[in-house]
Amino acid sequence: MKREKRYAIMSDVHANPKALEVALADARRLGCGKFILLGDVTGYGYDPKGALESVLRNFDVILMGNHDSACTGLEPEWEVEMNHNYDLDRQARGLLAEEEREWLRGLDYLHEEEGFVCAHGDFTHPKMWNYILYGEAAERNFLARTEGLMFCGHTHVAAIWEWTAKGVCRPKLERHFMHPAVRAESISFKMNPASRYIVNVGSVGYPRNDLCCSYGIYDADVRRVTVRRLPFDFTSYIQAMLDRDLNLPGWLYRLLFAAQSSSTTRS
Repeated sequence: MKREKRYAIMSDVHANPKALEVALADARRLGCGKFILLGDVTGYGYDPKGALESVLRNFDVILMGNHDSACTGLEPEWEVEMNHNYDLDRQARGLLAEEEREWLRGLDYLHEEEGFVCAHGDFTHPKMWNYILYGEAAERNFLARTEGLMFCGHTHVAAIWEWTAKGVCRPKLERHFMHPAVRAESISFKMNPASRYIVNVGSVGYPRNDLCCSYGIYDADVRRVTVRRLPFDFTSYIQAMLDRDLNLPGWLYRLLFAAQSSSTTRS
């Protein structure tokens, strides 16, 4: 049964509509009633237009990501040209219609809901695309906001940080995120009223060292947070990019083939 206060929170689609459809179907099956995207529709993947069309059909809230910003010309052009991570975003400008690029340019950087707040990267300066990778960065972000729950993406790796009643910042459930998901799994916790939390929901379309599609669910009625982790089909992902003859950097091909090999070995 769909629950309006059960939120599906996703990030980093990265032009991979097939992975997005897998995550969306999973969230609908679990009764999510509102869908929030934390940015990065474009970048890295094989089909930015298809990804954007799916995002527009399925999400109630969509935030700006750094790759969206680069794709639409909001980032300084010298920086985009120097950063090879943005090469596909420059190519995507010709694949998206002007009205689509204009729509992306108008996205917000921060979204507040009742009881929680969302951003793509971090909450200290949402337009600067900082990463929350270590305890020091998590602590700065806790101090930048007052909400009890904060959702982000950007790193492509799911993670949870807790700020305790004693003012201690610590990772939570981290061992659960150190392996790929070979089947659908849930990492879940009920919020302690005395604590605050930062939840990085990982990446839907371009995972890194955890090698799986992931997203978050927040059930506001019972104050439970879940990170859903789903197997990722690297073989078809690589083939889709090869079929599109994308101008990808060598390091990305090596990473994807290594990930596919590692996933096969573990299974």
